[in-house]
Amino acid sequence: MNTRCDPNLMLPPPTSGIIVHGVRPLAVTKKQAAIALGSVKILQRLLWSARHQPHDPWVKIVREGKPGTECLIDTASLEAAYARIYRGESPPLMPSERKVGEPGRN
Repeated sequence: MNTRCDPNLMLPPPTSGIIVHGVRPLAVTKKQAAIALGSVKILQRLLWSARHQPHDPWVKIVREGKPGTECLIDTASLEAAYARIYRGESPPLMPSERKVGEPGRN
């Protein structure tokens, strides 16, 4: 889905990558990903895409969160998703955000 990004969403340019405590992790938690992206809503859209659109997942989920464990997201895929957003693409809307009559909404 190559829709344009919200023009009001101002993201800084991608940096050298996500660094946590001086180290680049292989996977990050949802909380760390939200901080890196600067938006919980964007993270929710990325995770929804990964779970419900296998033909074009925006991020790779390494481990689903269960009671007592956190959801882990592949760092490289999160950085790639950030770069896609910075280039102007927008992650797909979740069903609750779609208006009646839009594709994918009843």
